[in-house]
Amino acid sequence: MANDMLDFSKVNKDNLRYKLLYGYLRLAHNYIYYRRFIVRGKNNIPKDEGYLVIGNHQNGLNDALGILFGLHRSVVFIARADIFRKKFIAKLLRFLHIMPAYRQRDTGKENLDKNDVIFAHSARIINEGDVVGLFPEAGHQDCHNLGSFKKGFARIAFQTVEKTDFKMKLKILPVGNHYDSYTHMQNRLIINIGEPFEFTELYDLYKENPERARYLLAKKSRERVEKLMLNIEDLENYDAIDKLCSINRLIVRPRGSFLKRNFIKEYEADKKIVAKLKAHKENSPEAYDELMGKANEYDGLLKKLNLRDWVLSRKVFRWGILRTILWILFLPIWAVCAALNIVPYCASYPITRKMKDKMLVSSVYFGAGVLVLFPIWYLLLFAITWIVTKTWWIALITLALLPLTLVIFQRARILGIKLYNRIRRAVLTSKKDPDLARAVELRKELKRDISKL
Repeated sequence: MANDMLDFSKVNKDNLRYKLLYGYLRLAHNYIYYRRFIVRGKNNIPKDEGYLVIGNHQNGLNDALGILFGLHRSVVFIARADIFRKKFIAKLLRFLHIMPAYRQRDTGKENLDKNDVIFAHSARIINEGDVVGLFPEAGHQDCHNLGSFKKGFARIAFQTVEKTDFKMKLKILPVGNHYDSYTHMQNRLIINIGEPFEFTELYDLYKENPERARYLLAKKSRERVEKLMLNIEDLENYDAIDKLCSINRLIVRPRGSFLKRNFIKEYEADKKIVAKLKAHKENSPEAYDELMGKANEYDGLLKKLNLRDWVLSRKVFRWGILRTILWILFLPIWAVCAALNIVPYCASYPITRKMKDKMLVSSVYFGAGVLVLFPIWYLLLFAITWIVTKTWWIALITLALLPLTLVIFQRARILGIKLYNRIRRAVLTSKKDPDLARAVELRKELKRDISKL
C-alpha cells in the first residue's frame, strides 16, 4: 500500500502549515459553516496529559472536525487503511494527523501485522502528552443512532497500553455529537464532552482472556458515549419518533421563545421523549404500536403534503405574516448575497447528487467548499473588484465581507424554505385539503398522547 513507506514518527507534531490550516478551518467551521457550534463539558478535558478520545460517528469528516475544534487542540485520528492507497492521499492524510488502521475486510489478513507499528505510535503519542482519536463504530450511521462498538477499537486501546508493559493508565475521553441537520450550512452542532475514564481494572483479565476484556471495554465505552448523544434505537419507527420529538419540542418550549430557539433545551427534550418512548414500548407494547401507527401516518401525510411539522403548529404559524413581510423587504439583499456565492455553492452538486451515502455530503461541502471552491472564487472576485475600482483597499474590504455574504445567503435559503412552508400551508388551508385536515387532527392527537407520557 501507498503508506508502507510513510514515517509516522512526527505525525503529532504541528508545523507552521498545519497551524495555519487549523486556524483557517476552525474559523470557517465554528463561525461560518455552523450557525451555532456549542461545546459542553470543557472542564472534563484532561490537562497536560495524553489520552484517547472516542465519539459517535454520523457525519463523516464533520464528526472529526467537531472533536478537533471542540477540544481546541491537535488530535491524531486513526482511520481505515484502505483510504491511504494512493501515495498523494496518504501523504495528505499524514499531514492532517491521520494514521491508518488495518482491517481484514479492507486490506486483507496479510496486512494486519502492520497495526503493531500504528499501536506503537499511538502509545508514543499519548505518552508525549498528545491525543489519539477513534470512532469505535468503525463506520458512520445515517441518523441519530449509536451502532455497536467494534472490537478493533478495544484492540487498539489494549495494545497501546501493552506496548508500555501495562504501565500506562490510559484515559479515554467520551464525546457525543448532535446535529440539527446533517447536510447543510448554517445549522447547529453540539459537542458533549463526558468525564474521562480508565480501564485498568481490565488489564489482568486482558492477559488471561483478551476477547472478554475487549468486549467489556467496548461495552463500557459505548455506555459512556450513549449518555452524550441522542440515540433512537427503534430504527423501524425512526421517522415516527423523529416527528414526535419535533412536536414535543414545541410543547416544552417556553412562551415567547419562538424567535430565539434554545438548541440545548431542544436536544435535552429530544433525549427525554426518546427515553419515555423506550419505556412506553417496554411497559405497554400494544399502546406503543398504536402510537407509532399514528405517528407514521402523520409522517406520511407530511411527506405527501411536502410540509414540515412545525408549520402545523398554530403558535409558530402566527409569526408567518411578520416573517413574510421581513423576508420580502430584505429580498434585494438576499439576491445580492446569493449572486456572490451561488457559483461555488452549486459547484459541488455534480458530486453530491450522485453520492449514495448522503452522510458524506457535508464532508464534500466543507472539504471542497472551504478548502478549494470558495477561496478561489473569493480571490477571483477580489481581483475583479481591484481591476474595476482600481483601488486595492476597496477590493480588500470586499474580500473581508464576502464570508459574511455567504452566511446571509445561507440564512436566507433557510428562511426561504420556511416561507415556502407557510405559503403552502395557507394555500392548502384555503382549498380545504383533506390530507392537511387529517394531518392537523393527527398532530393534536399525538400532542395529547405525548403529554400523557
